[in-house]
Amino acid sequence: MNRRGRLANTQVTGDLPLFKPSHRMDQINANIKKMFGEILLTEADLPEGVLVTVTDVETTPNLRSAQVWLSIWPVSRATEVIKKIKPQMYDLQGSLNRALNMHPLPRIKLLIDHGAEHAEKIQRKLDELG
Repeated sequence: MNRRGRLANTQVTGDLPLFKPSHRMDQINANIKKMFGEILLTEADLPEGVLVTVTDVETTPNLRSAQVWLSIWPVSRATEVIKKIKPQMYDLQGSLNRALNMHPLPRIKLLIDHGAEHAEKIQRKLDELG
């Protein structure tokens, strides 16, 4: 199971997965995560005072698309950051395509990872109780 409570690259019947997540897909996801993180750091025009981290990547088994989860801090500026990155996606995608040594090249879809926001809410509630 991945961090979001879903089984990565598996289908489930009862408690038994129908197939094991492939080591190759794990490597591809890790490679895209690393490369796209570096590209965001060096090439993306991000707003001042914002921290953007690639937290997870899930590539489809046919390698045609990849969902890239971004953790953005402060959380209140997440939509602003996504709006700023969207017009740059063509160039960012091109840089990723040149960096990856594989075919087919997956299309990147950006998603906001709300895990940190959720953890922050839980921490505030715990602080209120204790």
